[in-house]
Amino acid sequence: MKMKKTTLGMMMAATLLATSCLSEQQNLEPKAEGSQKGKIVLDLTADASFSEQTRAALDEADYRNTANYTVQIVSVKTNQTVLQCFGSELDANLPKEVEQGSYTIKAFYGSEPTSGVSQETFLVIGESNLNLKAKEEKPVTVNCVPTCGKVSVSFDPDMETYYSNYSVDFSGPTALNGQTFTWEKSETAPYYVTLAQNGENVAYAISLTVKDDYAHLDDNGNKLEPKVMLVSNSFNLQRNKAVKLTVKPNYTPATPETEGQLSITITIDESTNDKEVTFEVPIDWI
Repeated sequence: MKMKKTTLGMMMAATLLATSCLSEQQNLEPKAEGSQKGKIVLDLTADASFSEQTRAALDEADYRNTANYTVQIVSVKTNQTVLQCFGSELDANLPKEVEQGSYTIKAFYGSEPTSGVSQETFLVIGESNLNLKAKEEKPVTVNCVPTCGKVSVSFDPDMETYYSNYSVDFSGPTALNGQTFTWEKSETAPYYVTLAQNGENVAYAISLTVKDDYAHLDDNGNKLEPKVMLVSNSFNLQRNKAVKLTVKPNYTPATPETEGQLSITITIDESTNDKEVTFEVPIDWI
């Protein structure tokens, strides 16, 4: 009987030892790939640095405040949004622990106007991609910039002396879909124009209705009708840049030998590009 008990004890000990080794081996084996997680840390910036050339109908500072932005973290594999919050809530939600894999981080504020131009809203958006490994804490930077450029016009006060009416029509960018927008003489708020990624050319046409006292004369000294002048040209506009047209009249009084001459000077101010161009333009009568 003693031998049987000893033999049984040895068998039980061997079984326990084998079980223990198996358990240790299982603990050493890595978990399945899909179950391992990493952490995402986000640095969010917003660059809406239009020059303050004209008083806007909206507060551009709102577009530079990242607290206002909606932030999304989207899984590339599943197309599922694993986090959505405002920029003001990032400290409470990050670092964000997610399954390892590829992610797209988006941030945006405002809205893109359906007509391609607006005085009341524009879109600022940014996007970054990252590939997150297991147990990795990975920082990512998202820099948000406008999808538009800013256009404004300043008419010199002396325009009222020579012209009864004046305005500027703008056209060209793809988002306008062949339409134009007009800066009237009483306009004060700038326009935000949606642009292609690399910017686009913007055409402008200035219409000027001359007062009778300064109307152009024909060869016989008779005032020409209609008394409307048209000036047209174009400029290049980039995203997150501002262009301002300043229109100023020039008048040379008549003499016994010469007719009075009326023309305009246009200054194109691209303050965000540190470039200012001034030129006197030819005038076509229409």
